[in-house]
Amino acid sequence: MSTVPFTLILAPLRGVTVRLFREVWARHFSGLDGAVSPFIPLVAGERIKPGLLADVDPALPQALPVVPQVIGRDPAALRVMLAALRDRGYDRVDLNAGCPWPMVVRKGRGAGLLAREDELRRMLEAGCEALPGGFSLKVRLGVDTPGLLLQRMPLINAAPLREVTIHPRTAKQMYDGAADIGGFAEACAACAHPVVYNGDIRTPADLARLRARFPGVARWMVGRGVAADPFLPARLRAGGGAPRDPGRLRAFLDDLLEANGAALCGERPVLGRLKELWYYLAQTVHDGPRLLKQVQRSMTLADYRRAVDAWFARAPG
Repeated sequence: MSTVPFTLILAPLRGVTVRLFREVWARHFSGLDGAVSPFIPLVAGERIKPGLLADVDPALPQALPVVPQVIGRDPAALRVMLAALRDRGYDRVDLNAGCPWPMVVRKGRGAGLLAREDELRRMLEAGCEALPGGFSLKVRLGVDTPGLLLQRMPLINAAPLREVTIHPRTAKQMYDGAADIGGFAEACAACAHPVVYNGDIRTPADLARLRARFPGVARWMVGRGVAADPFLPARLRAGGGAPRDPGRLRAFLDDLLEANGAALCGERPVLGRLKELWYYLAQTVHDGPRLLKQVQRSMTLADYRRAVDAWFARAPG
């Protein structure tokens, strides 16, 4: 792999307590340069409730530099939100125009914003005016078909954006099927801004192929791959298969359980978060499908610990 420096960014992880995951992950692993927050919804009015900004509260420990990510379609609400984030010391914000969930898209938010040309233009104008030099955009190739992003590229290029993150799927695809690398290549070539690649980086070989094909891309976003393999960022840095240490994985999981227990009320939400994480982890660990079934059947944290203890007892060293 090329020795040219590159940046690895952690994307938000659906269903996982993201700030806790970031903090605990960084105590046990390495390789990431920064993170993007779960999206913060824009709201009407002149006052932002503190709870909306809990994940990016600068008073809380942030193990990785975090860029707030907002979602919505109201330029006035965007200006209010950006002012609140500036007051908290942030000079970088992303606008999410890529979220594929149907309930979001139907409301013209997330990837649905891409289909509303005038509203997208007003959002880009408002964001770039309120945060000059620090406003970015995250998009998909389209909503139902992949050509929509190319249609919007003149509008995107006209805005003084810091960068554009492209996930090479349509909203209709959600996270299914293969990433459309040809579609990404067309969008990347047409984009006048620095481009961040996001999607399906699960192994060092994946990143090596992408970096060879897109040498102009220096920033790469990983999300589900890190949840499935917490060692992945270090392995991407090394360009190869550094060994996974079961002891480090166990320490990470124990730490994460304790952190969630301290932050959440009751066993049920803690157990729910751990089950969600194991949905990803089970994709890469030895005997993962069997372990996932046992974890999902757990009704208490004691059940969960027994299932995980038994797996570590028989896991390869």
